Amino acid sequence: MDCKDLAILRALLMDGRASYNSIGRRVGLSTSTVRSRVLNMLNTGLITRFIASIDITALGYNMIHLAVKHNGNEAQVMERLRLLGNILMSVTCVGDITVFGLASKGILKERIDLLQVVLQPHTVLYTSSMYAMPRRLLRNDLRIIRELLIEPRASIKSIASRLNISTRTVKRRLDYMLNSNILHFTVLINPSAMRGFINFSMIITLNDSNNSKVMSRLGSALDNNLLMPFIPVSQNRLVGVLYSESVEDMNELIRRARSIDGVANVDFFIAQRVQWMDEWIGKVIDHMLHNRDDE
Repeated sequence: MDCKDLAILRALLMDGRASYNSIGRRVGLSTSTVRSRVLNMLNTGLITRFIASIDITALGYNMIHLAVKHNGNEAQVMERLRLLGNILMSVTCVGDITVFGLASKGILKERIDLLQVVLQPHTVLYTSSMYAMPRRLLRNDLRIIRELLIEPRASIKSIASRLNISTRTVKRRLDYMLNSNILHFTVLINPSAMRGFINFSMIITLNDSNNSKVMSRLGSALDNNLLMPFIPVSQNRLVGVLYSESVEDMNELIRRARSIDGVANVDFFIAQRVQWMDEWIGKVIDHMLHNRDDE
């Protein structure tokens, strides 16, 4: 990787539907060069796939993020987690630690309490949670989401053609879901393929869940090394996905975050492998569409 590859990767992590032309203008490269570099990142496995990321809480699911210290048997941990819900993502980290995103229905507190029991003898290092906040999604919204799960970079024209609706309708509903943070587009990367860089995550706990000034200070302090915007995983906890060129630089970034007034704690994990498991979401959408047909 070089700095141009990194700039392109950051652009796609922030917006997986960004056109190669717009990325080229941003990073100072031609459209064809950007396309060539993206294809190279796909061929070498640095980018493993494009993703349409859906706010699971909008579909009526609670979202639990947790870090588990295990004995190397990650498969066993995943098998037990599936007793409590659907795994959306897992980040395998250095030191036999895996960070999971678990979508679950039912009473959230009961699910979190059960984690400690179900995962024994493995250790739950931390949990963060977000309550389900179902949104009113039209039938066309669900159909558009279904298409984007299959092909996140599908053009508005091709989606409209497949669904037999107007391009205007597709654009209007897609803009609504983007502006409402129901949908986000990004890319899945292989951290081990980031040659010359260390990919790591910070779990940042704030003293005040509504302290926008703290978030602004964090952004100013870490922006040059953020691969994508901060991800809120609870009312007072953020996840930052970052890169550094050395362990020394990584330590400096962690110290910088910890020194900011209003930050209660910073944990960090060095990522080795990321999995995104969204196949079950398509089945949920299909079920919702089937129920709409019955209405």
